Amino acid sequence: MKLRNIYKFMFATALVTSFVACSDDEDATSERIEKSVVTANSTSFNINEGQTATITLTIDKPLNKRSDFKLELVGGSGNFRDYTVDGDNNPSTDEETVLDDGYGIIGHKVTFPAYATTATFNISAILDYFPEGTESLELRLYPMGNSTALVAPTSEFITINVANVVLNEIQADLTWASTTNSHGNIVDIEYAGTDNSSHSFADFDFDTFIIGPANDLGGATGSHPEYIGIASTAPNGFYDIYVDLWDTTGAVAPTKVLRFKPMLTISKPGAWVHTIDLSGIWSSNDLGSGTGPAADIYAAYIQKAGSTFTLFAPDDSVLATGRTAMTPKNVKPVIVRKK
Repeated sequence: MKLRNIYKFMFATALVTSFVACSDDEDATSERIEKSVVTANSTSFNINEGQTATITLTIDKPLNKRSDFKLELVGGSGNFRDYTVDGDNNPSTDEETVLDDGYGIIGHKVTFPAYATTATFNISAILDYFPEGTESLELRLYPMGNSTALVAPTSEFITINVANVVLNEIQADLTWASTTNSHGNIVDIEYAGTDNSSHSFADFDFDTFIIGPANDLGGATGSHPEYIGIASTAPNGFYDIYVDLWDTTGAVAPTKVLRFKPMLTISKPGAWVHTIDLSGIWSSNDLGSGTGPAADIYAAYIQKAGSTFTLFAPDDSVLATGRTAMTPKNVKPVIVRKK
């Protein structure tokens, strides 16, 4: 008899518990349905390269904690490197998602502060080197991270049309120490040092500079990339472009000889762009011009005639001019070492 009473008590307890659990589930479902919702003031923009689209989000019920969202490129003719995002109204921080951060494929984090009723974020179109027509960016904004708020269906998709911009100047950069990882992030190329640690190829110092009517126009900052340019106001004439391995002794010695692969990209932004492949010219065995024999090479030259810039190889062949690059693929320069 006592055993039967115990079974009855256990059954009654389980029944009550199941009702409580169902009630909790219903409360949780109700809570999900009643989440705060953010709405964007605009979802369609027409801008030029170099301009910014600013979006203001308004929340219907302010929260006592921040809300996390993700902005992801889901379509259009543009690509992920055509724009940047300031997702927390702080230009000094980087909102680009990274591998294993729980945000899935590459995108940008957007945050809505606690207690706020509105928040803004910016999407800036990069003024790049490439000659191209108007490009479109189709973006999706949706909850991610802590997912404390939803996005109104009418605000989930954002379209930005970006018009090409042509500059009457030369912009160029020299890179030798970066690559793209499997997630799509630009990261350092690393090597194994004799100290049993990994180090960046940026520890080896390359420079690039221009010699012409406007004197030396240099990219010798010790940074990566190095940048050079010729302004629209520079005098007409010929400008010689050099690339120099300045120093290798400041870097931790590698466990094996490294072969450097610098790329010099020269452009009249929006009109033409050309990349010169400088791989195989230098190695980590070279001391560099700063501590050893001259290690610079004559890479190309440019003729400026008003707003027209023409890029020549050292053998005087035309590489690019006007609005069209004549040789879009990478080329090996004729190597001429400075006397």
